[in-house]
Amino acid sequence: MHQHQNVSVPAGVSRRGLFSAVAALGSAAAVMPLVGTPASATAAVVLGTEAPVAKLGMSGTEVGRHRNIFRSFTLTSSAGIGVVAVGQSKFVVTFNAGDGLDTVQIFNADTGTLHYKASTPAKAAGNFVHDGKGNLYFSSGKSLMHVSVTGRTIRQLATVQGGITDLYDFQLDYKGRLWAGTYPTGVVVCLDPASGKEITRTPRLGTGNHYARGLSISPDGKTIWAGTGTADPNLFRFDVDVPSTPKRVGIPGIGTNSIVARTAARGRKVFVWHNDRAGKEILSVYDTVAQTWAPSPTSFAGRSVSKTDAAGYVYVNAWGVLRRMRPGDAAMKAENVATVSEKSLVHLGIAGSHLYLFTEAPSVLRATKITTAGAPAGSVGYRVVPVPLMTQSMVIDPRTNTLFSGGYRGDGLCSTNLATGAFAHSAPASGIEQIEGMVVDGEKLYVGSYISSVIVEHRTNRGVTDSASYRTLARLGPSHRQSRPFGWAVTTSHVVFGTVPEPGYRGGALGTIERATSKVTVYDNVVPELSIVGLAAAGDIVYGCTSARAGYGADDYEGASVVFAAEARTGAVRWRRALPGTSENYGPVLMGSFLYVGTLDTVVELRASDGRVMRTFVLDEGRSERPAWQNVELVRIPGTTRLAHLAWGTVTVLDIATGQHGRVLAKAHKHMSFDSTGALWVTTGNDVVKLRLDAVNTSGAIGAKYAAMGGAPILGYPEGPQRAVATNSGIMQRFFRNGKATSIYSSSSTGTHAVETSSAIGKKFVGLGKEDRGYGLPSTDAVRFSGGAYQVFNNAGRTTRVVTTTQYGTFSIEEYWGIGKAWVAAGRDTAWGWPTEDEHAVGSEYVQRFSKNVTAHRVPGKSVWITK
Repeated sequence: MHQHQNVSVPAGVSRRGLFSAVAALGSAAAVMPLVGTPASATAAVVLGTEAPVAKLGMSGTEVGRHRNIFRSFTLTSSAGIGVVAVGQSKFVVTFNAGDGLDTVQIFNADTGTLHYKASTPAKAAGNFVHDGKGNLYFSSGKSLMHVSVTGRTIRQLATVQGGITDLYDFQLDYKGRLWAGTYPTGVVVCLDPASGKEITRTPRLGTGNHYARGLSISPDGKTIWAGTGTADPNLFRFDVDVPSTPKRVGIPGIGTNSIVARTAARGRKVFVWHNDRAGKEILSVYDTVAQTWAPSPTSFAGRSVSKTDAAGYVYVNAWGVLRRMRPGDAAMKAENVATVSEKSLVHLGIAGSHLYLFTEAPSVLRATKITTAGAPAGSVGYRVVPVPLMTQSMVIDPRTNTLFSGGYRGDGLCSTNLATGAFAHSAPASGIEQIEGMVVDGEKLYVGSYISSVIVEHRTNRGVTDSASYRTLARLGPSHRQSRPFGWAVTTSHVVFGTVPEPGYRGGALGTIERATSKVTVYDNVVPELSIVGLAAAGDIVYGCTSARAGYGADDYEGASVVFAAEARTGAVRWRRALPGTSENYGPVLMGSFLYVGTLDTVVELRASDGRVMRTFVLDEGRSERPAWQNVELVRIPGTTRLAHLAWGTVTVLDIATGQHGRVLAKAHKHMSFDSTGALWVTTGNDVVKLRLDAVNTSGAIGAKYAAMGGAPILGYPEGPQRAVATNSGIMQRFFRNGKATSIYSSSSTGTHAVETSSAIGKKFVGLGKEDRGYGLPSTDAVRFSGGAYQVFNNAGRTTRVVTTTQYGTFSIEEYWGIGKAWVAAGRDTAWGWPTEDEHAVGSEYVQRFSKNVTAHRVPGKSVWITK
């Protein structure tokens, strides 16, 4: 039985340049899909009136599947690659963004052949350290991992504790100890490389920081440099032998609510990438001897500075010009080395006298080799192994039955033809990273890409591999502090999107794309403090759902989530409606004059005209969970009054017209869409399955009775299949519609009749008899009379009449013996009237009173007598 909480509602740049920010925030920052074990049951929040609900007889059958709908070789970040030398051999170490399969891929640096690949327990953070002897250390979640390059082995050393969920940016000090940044503790932890066990940790760096990131170590291995964020972003340093007293260095002009993305200690200099006060990422250089700050003597692409060569130089790619600098000099100067074709790089590595300039495209990794003197030394293509990535977003174009998908920490757009299974991955020039949401508008697909809320238009008739089919319309990070475009809808005049803010900020934005001109307009403060996670549209009105979850590193909003309606042409808000007791809601779905939004355990009905809350359908016991951005998906099944609700990996179908709901799929992921036939497709991890929804039917005598009584519009749908009952060798089937429950029974001896089990007679029947004992099965339908009704039941020839009257209540008469038999013989209600109580014992007698002032008595062995 549900225990509900009733709440009153008041009226009324390059891919890697972008994804290095993911590295700065950690694996969680890319939105790890939320399909897990629900928290313990709590009270479901009921808003408005609680709608009566019952079981819906429906099941889901998988009738089609396409596997691995997003697959690619995708580096975790620009820190997820490096060149290492082991003896005379040189290797390229890479970490891809898959779910653990073939996460580590190591290649011969000069031939491109695959040397070793290994899987990890979970996703890899993607940064590593090499001890110079062929031992690599990195993390998978909060587990420390070790790879032997020469031994071609991988093992998990240990799992860190003390509130740490992620480890980043490993460094080895002069004593061979490992150091790593953390989330969400904001400390730097020291680990034993032999066992993985913790040796020590620093205090939290700064005030209120969740992230300690961007670690680097001085050339002598004695000083760690670390960046922090988001509450108190800055640069910190500490002596590895005295980690208890970290020192704040202080970055002039650093922006608030941000993260120091990376540091690189080279010579006497520390290169630091951070935001300025305007929110723009800049590079500052700290001189550790003079203790002064200066800009870099040259600008360069990305955040990749090579390690120092034998002559003390580091190398950078200054947008097509290879330059070198000596960070050991007091006055660092940039010198041109060579002109290169690559304007930007994913990584610049060095081994001996050779530089490796790495570029990446979907499932392509290449390096241009050049000597430190600037002489070309050829190029290498690496034989990468594409791996499936968990689906981050999915939509189907019903015109062509093409499924479009984005991968978690993926690069670009994938397409799958649902009829043939033909798969394709987007062109490298698409400008698309991890896709948070998409919407189809005719022959256009609009894509929302993380990071910086990049809005991309794709012309679907050209195919995803055509570079010319993509056009970037906007980038909202620099201008509006927005990061993730989750919600999408199409109005008459505009395509509309809703966003989640950048790390350190609260409050999403509502954006519009004019369909005729592709002009992008952004409206801030439509719902202050809340992220906009779902949209629907009718005409030029857009309806939105929100979550209290803020950008990473910012505290969640403590107030209620909101549903709103706004004008797509102007951004003007028509109405906002808070849903007290909730921190997130999803959908929305329009159906007639009502709007429906989903929570983890309910569907809430609102009036679309003003947002007034009408009813709440409770689907499950309450579940508590920190609000997110994709916890629930709610869609309408085409041509029906049914909604499909996906939460906690379970797809539940709710019929709004009847209040019935049934679970049709378990172990789902988090996305649903429909093809041209109206068939439902659901993501399950890396796959998508086609689900046939099989409603329980009714047939035979019960089916005929069901139809004669009006069918679904009157009785609702079956709660389950017909089943046998022991009494009278009968069968039965239950139906439900909006609080009215009806059971139809059929047997050869009693015929086929219905019991409205939510009526007074039905409650008496269910509560005291049921079909398997006592009363038996109905041998008549309910018979109405002035002021009441009765229904007759039969159990192997023994007849019981249940009578209800507005004046006296609901009672039964056992007509097959004793008082009931005498009542029949006397002329039933014409003589004694209707019962005003059930037969019951008084002393040694059994008595029953009737409405015409008759009391009937009986004792064993004697005839029934009456008194008046």
